[in-house]
Amino acid sequence: MSGAWEQASRERLTAELARVRSILQAALARALGEEGAGAEEPAPQGGAPGAPAAIDMLCELFRLSPFERDLLLLCAGVELDSAIAGLVAAANGESRIAAPTFSLALAALPGAHWSALAPTGPLRRWRLIAVGNGPAALHSPLRIEERVLHYLAGAEHLDARLAGIVRPVAPDAALAPGHQ
Repeated sequence: MSGAWEQASRERLTAELARVRSILQAALARALGEEGAGAEEPAPQGGAPGAPAAIDMLCELFRLSPFERDLLLLCAGVELDSAIAGLVAAANGESRIAAPTFSLALAALPGAHWSALAPTGPLRRWRLIAVGNGPAALHSPLRIEERVLHYLAGAEHLDARLAGIVRPVAPDAALAPGHQ
């Protein structure tokens, strides 16, 4: 992928994380009974012309619902945005624990549905997120897989688990325009 595509993907990811941060802030304010807790969620930013951003491609390829998209972004946001990590920790009632849970996602994110965390659902089936050990399924920590996080952040590379068994192969001949 080109440097321009990577930059556009990072900008789109930044805008999407700002949207998720706003949703979390409003949900936390509602939970605390604060005024103005009904803040509207900002609309997603339009992508740059050309190839779709990494988050858009990933959601299309794996057919993620809007809730699954937001859940994946929440998990990525904890890793990439200290404000989101702080909001998640505050929602957990623990300043040191910034792990999103399905309970938090169900309460805060719009369009919540139980099937999003089913083992056969795309988030777990394709190992986009991992479910850690917790006292109950609802309160188990969720984490984005490292390879997915790097892809969303524009750091494309071969998964370390595959490095010893696969290698990139250059095409022998030029590809037909329709195959490029």
